Amino acid sequence: MNISDTLKMSGDVKDEIARDMVALGGLPFYLLVLVRASIGEYISFLIQVAVALPVLYLLSLVLKGSNLHIARALVLVVFTSLFYKALPFTVFSTLIWCGMIYALVRLNKPASEILKGIAIGAVSVVISYALTLLLVPVK
Repeated sequence: MNISDTLKMSGDVKDEIARDMVALGGLPFYLLVLVRASIGEYISFLIQVAVALPVLYLLSLVLKGSNLHIARALVLVVFTSLFYKALPFTVFSTLIWCGMIYALVRLNKPASEILKGIAIGAVSVVISYALTLLLVPVK
């Protein structure tokens, strides 16, 4: 299948692809990354991702109607990009994340829900990063 075939697909197939994109911000995928980080010497990354999850949850209680898929995905994009320190990966993961935003719009999620999700994701990244600096000494 090439790009021109994708553009000719029915709405149902495009919606299915959009749902697949959004699933990258799902809790099972997040936990998969978290468990993988626990295997090996990745303590800073593990703490960053682990701390961000309850922070996201608490912020979602305050900022009701937030899209947690886009929030969790933002956390993963930022922390995996910091972990790999590779511009091609950062660009790729950022483009995928932007594709998730497009997918949410395509699936008729309200803009306010998406923006709230981005906001709590960003705040969670900052809080988790700061807490990690306190818990793990910089070498």
